[in-house]
Amino acid sequence: MRATVSLGLLAALIGIAATPAGAATGGRCVASAIHHGRPPAWAAPAFVPSTGGYVPPYAVSGNAAAAAFYFAPTLRAGSPTNPTNKVLWVMRYPRDGQPLTIVGRYGSNPALTAHSSWPADASPGEIYPSYVNLPKAGCWELTLSWNHHRARIDVEVHPRTH
Repeated sequence: MRATVSLGLLAALIGIAATPAGAATGGRCVASAIHHGRPPAWAAPAFVPSTGGYVPPYAVSGNAAAAAFYFAPTLRAGSPTNPTNKVLWVMRYPRDGQPLTIVGRYGSNPALTAHSSWPADASPGEIYPSYVNLPKAGCWELTLSWNHHRARIDVEVHPRTH
């Protein structure tokens, strides 16, 4: 599953909002807040020392069970390249070898869904490297499920420009 998210809009993409997930408010997507700098303590093992301390912009699910670390300036519709919609999911709770399943629902038409699954075969820590590629620009509610745990992050996907 793939999606498009800009860093400026990432803040609006992943957090908990007062409006329903993926809802448009005044023409804007309501998404989770984007953070810069030191990640939550439970997510830090994914970045030190494996990345030399670099921490990309990230958002944390409303229940603080998962975080999405963005390696592209925006998430774009489809399956873009250069850059790709790379997202590293860091889970607060154990994977115990179970895959991550992501179900995306489109904000203005929740019947439009996208599904993906990622194996629990990466390290360090409780991580799932992925590509968030969603078929249509707009607000998406992402429900994450792994090893009997759940989290939700809302993202805004931008039109693919080329």
